[in-house]
Amino acid sequence: MIDHTDQLVVATTTRDDHAEAGALLLEALAERDAGSAELARDAVVIVNQADPKSTPAELARVADGYRSLAREAVTVPLRYGSLRPETQRAWLAAGAAVARGL
Repeated sequence: MIDHTDQLVVATTTRDDHAEAGALLLEALAERDAGSAELARDAVVIVNQADPKSTPAELARVADGYRSLAREAVTVPLRYGSLRPETQRAWLAAGAAVARGL
């Protein structure tokens, strides 16, 4: 599928094992071939707060770890129950980041 995509979106969470898996994917693509490397460079990473106990600092830390691997890293705080305006704006920012690459 990588050979047929125009925009790569890597969704991850604040869990270290999830974040590492996404980073390893981007690193492998960067070494695969020129087209894959371009996809990796132009990728958008969405870091979702899957754990309600994780902090904004943890979201930022994971996003910062992707800044050298992808075009943009966007954080989305998670609120259980209903989407609050903050979460709605974060998802809108994530969608806009993807759209800028198209």
